[in-house]
Order: sequence, then structure tokens, then C-alpha cells
Amino acid sequence: MAFEGVRGQVSLPRLNFKHLRAFYSVARNRSFTLAAEELSVSQPTISLQVRELEKDHRVTLFTRTQKPIELTDEGRIVFSYADRIFSLAREMERAVEDLCTMHSGTLRLGSGPLYAKYVMPSVIDFIQKRNPDINIQLQTGPPKDILQKVLRLECHVGILGRLPYPGNIIYKNIIKQKLFFVTTDSEIREKVRLVDLSNYPIILQQKGSAIRETIIDAFKERNLSLNVHIESHSHEAIKNMVTNAMGGAFFPLYGIEEDLKEDKFRKIVIEDDLYLYVDVIFVKERRKSRTVRSVISAISNYYL
Repeated sequence: MAFEGVRGQVSLPRLNFKHLRAFYSVARNRSFTLAAEELSVSQPTISLQVRELEKDHRVTLFTRTQKPIELTDEGRIVFSYADRIFSLAREMERAVEDLCTMHSGTLRLGSGPLYAKYVMPSVIDFIQKRNPDINIQLQTGPPKDILQKVLRLECHVGILGRLPYPGNIIYKNIIKQKLFFVTTDSEIREKVRLVDLSNYPIILQQKGSAIRETIIDAFKERNLSLNVHIESHSHEAIKNMVTNAMGGAFFPLYGIEEDLKEDKFRKIVIEDDLYLYVDVIFVKERRKSRTVRSVISAISNYYL
């Protein structure tokens, strides 16, 4: 894969990125035919580009005797690097996209489902009134999924309940929302402490939820046992189970106001300091982005 150059130095063949792209497409699709369709070239062209890559670097990348084709050990190594290279290329394209102003571009927001349903419509309306030409795309999902979208630059900004963030995330708290306990149990007092709910059957959000992280941490800090009776990713399902007297659950006020008006369950005040911190987050690479700075300003002004 290397040869002796001038003055005894080892010289490596120059990497042909068109050939690498061909290999990467074949490896992902496990087919020369599908790769040719993806890259809009003929199959002989794809085959030739892969062979040239193998020839230049003196490796065999595929075992062509099997159907579908398989990567060799060398091929798996090259694929791992190619995947990182083209992932970075996609990130670069999104970062360059941010150089356009927010007023003529697209803003991709990410939010957890509860916040997206009850709060984001008003936030988006506020942002659009300040920036009438902007195209806003709202992506929803579990907070941990939204965090990954922000890290992959698929969302400019995420708005979600606080989670443990990696070091390249910048976050700003915009809401400190008190959590309440809801139940149909008439024997529960109107005000309780968390110790009073130790061993009580709790219906808890599944992994990836900021509310779940908050509740688990609060019980751990107080050395209290937490009886997780049922888990669900659906906030509506959790509220329905509470209504059917299957246990109690924790929610911020904005997530239960409509249900309280319909007397579906009782709202119990937690006397301990139990808050859900809602943050606006973005990656450090976007801290100079005019798009991000504009939306942070708009969201901050909304909550003033």
C-alpha cells in the first residue's frame, strides 16, 4: 500500500474521493447495482471505480463470490473511515447552510412530544411574527433523540427538558417548571412530600424522558424507594392509566391543565423542590450561527 519515494521517504497514493464514494455506496447497499442507481452512473463505472481504489491501495475490499457481497477485514476498516468522512461532509454542508440569514432560510427546531404539543405552537408563532419570511420545521421525539439530532446538526436548536449533555452542547435554561403528582386516589393529601410517595405505584415515562430523569434523581437524592409500577413512552397513555386508577404520575402543569378542567384526576402539590428544567440547546459549532443567535434571542424574549 506504500512505496519508496524520493530520498527514501515513504509515499502514499493519493486518495480518490470519487472512488471512495463508489465503494461507500456499494458497502452501504451491499450491491453494485443499487450503488450505481444511487450515484446515477452505470454499474461498470461503479465496478471500475472500486477496482481502481483496491488497486491504488493494494487491498481487497469485497468478497465477490458471495451474494450479497460482503466486506473483507480491510473493507470494514476502510468503511469505518469512509463513514466518518462522509458524515463530516454532511455536517459541513449543514454548517455552510447556516451562513445564510434566518430571514431567508429554514429553521429546524426539535422538541420533546409534551412540550411540542402544549408550548411550541405559541413559541413558533412568536418567532414567525418576528421573522415572517422564515420557514420553520418542527421535529418531535423523545428528548434523547432530539439531543442526537442537535449533535448531528439535523436540528439547529433543541428545546427539551434537561438531560445529561455532552461537552460540546451549549444550553440555556428558559423555564423552571414545577412538577405535580396526579392521581385519582382520594386518600392522598392535597400536599405531600416525596417520602409520602415512597412505594406508591408510579406510572413513569420510559428511558429518554427528562421527567423520568428528574423523578429518579429526586428519589435517589433522598434515599427513597421508587415503585415504578408501569412505564410508557406515551404521555396520553400515562394520563389515561392514572384516570383508570392504575397508579400516579408526575407532570408539569401545562401537560395536565385540560385534564384537570375535565376532573379526570387530582393535582397533588409536591412540597419538595421538584422542578423540570426546560433548556434551549445547540452545539458549540453553531454558537456563531446567525440562525441560532436569532432564534435564541426570540425564545429568550418570549419568556421575559
